Amino acid sequence: MGLSVIKDTVMHVAQAITAALEIETEIVDDGLEIIAGTGRYIKKIGHFEENGDLDSGAIYGSILKSSQGYLCTDCANDPTYGAQEGELAEISCPILLEGKAIGIIGLVAFTEEQRDKIVQKHKTLSIFMSRMADLIASKYSEAEKRNQLNAILESMHEGLIALNKNGFIVSCNSKAEKLLHLSKEYMEGRLLSDVWNVPEAKKVMESCTPIKDKEILYLKGKNISKRFLCTIIPLHAEEGDGSDIAANLGAILLFQDISTARERLYKMTADERQTTFDDVIEISESMRLIKQRAFQVAANDSTILITGESGTGKGLIARAIHYTGARRNGPFVTINCGAIPEMLLESELFGYERGAFTGAGAGGKPGKFELAHKGTLFLDEIGDMPLHLQVKLLDAIQNRRIDRVGGLAPIDIDVRIIAATNRNLEQMIANKEFREDLFFRLNVIPMTIPPLRERIEDIKYLLDYSLRKFNTLLNKTIEGFSSEALKALMKYHWPGNVRELENAVEYAVNMETGTAIRYENLPERIIGSYGSSRGEHSFKDKMNSYQRKLIRECLDKTGETTEGKVKCAKMLGISESTLYRRIRELNP
Repeated sequence: MGLSVIKDTVMHVAQAITAALEIETEIVDDGLEIIAGTGRYIKKIGHFEENGDLDSGAIYGSILKSSQGYLCTDCANDPTYGAQEGELAEISCPILLEGKAIGIIGLVAFTEEQRDKIVQKHKTLSIFMSRMADLIASKYSEAEKRNQLNAILESMHEGLIALNKNGFIVSCNSKAEKLLHLSKEYMEGRLLSDVWNVPEAKKVMESCTPIKDKEILYLKGKNISKRFLCTIIPLHAEEGDGSDIAANLGAILLFQDISTARERLYKMTADERQTTFDDVIEISESMRLIKQRAFQVAANDSTILITGESGTGKGLIARAIHYTGARRNGPFVTINCGAIPEMLLESELFGYERGAFTGAGAGGKPGKFELAHKGTLFLDEIGDMPLHLQVKLLDAIQNRRIDRVGGLAPIDIDVRIIAATNRNLEQMIANKEFREDLFFRLNVIPMTIPPLRERIEDIKYLLDYSLRKFNTLLNKTIEGFSSEALKALMKYHWPGNVRELENAVEYAVNMETGTAIRYENLPERIIGSYGSSRGEHSFKDKMNSYQRKLIRECLDKTGETTEGKVKCAKMLGISESTLYRRIRELNP
């Protein structure tokens, strides 16, 4: 673009030179285009000297290449000049920026009086023209930096508003226009408080302390209510900076839509594993049908309820559905409703506002629903959710909006729900432990994953798959299982299902030093179970078997939540620590 970006300034300089010296002036850029001129050059603006050919050997091309000025006192007889319009004399000065010529100022005499002035005062004129060239170069440099800055500002994903020290908006980018639904022309020159109530901006300018990632509500009439994540940075002129603009700047306000912030947060913290249905190992007809059904419903947004015992692969199926469906590029967010203390579950799920409760973060915090925006929220162990939160969850699913803890305005969400549980929700409804309306809202697409003991044909394939996996992870080269080890593994009832099977293989791979997994390197619980089935019933085995059965029956009644285990310990007449220890040892 060259000097044309400041053509008005260049024209003013040309007119000022002619007014002061009474000699016609032309100014060209580094492509030999005439950008400004006086007298007969006015009509030539936009045309090119020397046909725009820098290599023609003519005077202007040579000046641009050498960055040296030129004095011609007899144009008609100068072989490099090539007078065409009655030029008598000319003094030319390059416009230099960082040592490179970006244009030329030419003083051209068309009368003897003008020629005499150039001949007699060429040294003084050279100094004057050099000052004018420096002025043009300075203005061009400012414009170039401004254009570069504008390009950067316009490429930003955040809205930007620059404030002067009195709180007036001096500049904003197009992203700010889009986010606030206001034009740049409307905003610039107005007080920020007339456009958007951000009292924190004044505090930042007064304290000179920035505020980072603060959530601020934006209201515009009755129809627009948005939440933005804002950063406010105080600005000060550097020492020695004489710029009025720099000295007058007060702060920069950067902001982005909260949904964009959610996506950024998700990308920073997300588990990037891309699970597909190829990761679901199966050969049994029951699991083949489950995979087929899951693949069929992955493309839509219907809510899914996956039931099955612990360790059957409910989470794996949920991930495969997400990464196969239309939301695969969005977040997959998991929350285990049974693993988070009840007092914290609501804030984890729905988020909280600043000061909502003792210990709440200063800027509030988005919940799992917000983090899953445009993606999938996997509600694991949904049967362990307290009744009072079930009401709020039902409302969120039905209305597609949530209320943060301590929040004043609802937040719209776009989330697909997949829920999972190892509990009998219909029995819980009968016991008034689970809401029937929530059950039907979740149970749109029901799926039940059978336990491993009911799909024995899958066990050998899962064992081989797990062996290959842990060979790689543990840098082993174990080739398979001994016949005795394989018999024990195939006969074991696998109460922990696929998760327990993987743990058993990992243990065996760690213990094994040979080329095949041997029977004696299997976990003790599998050896004990297999030995019992062959009639090797020690007193200890019988006691363990009885305790395992007793604890299992008790947990089936009370549930496996923290509260359920407390009840179970009381029913069995043992301490909670003893119960937890026996659960670890016996894996009931």
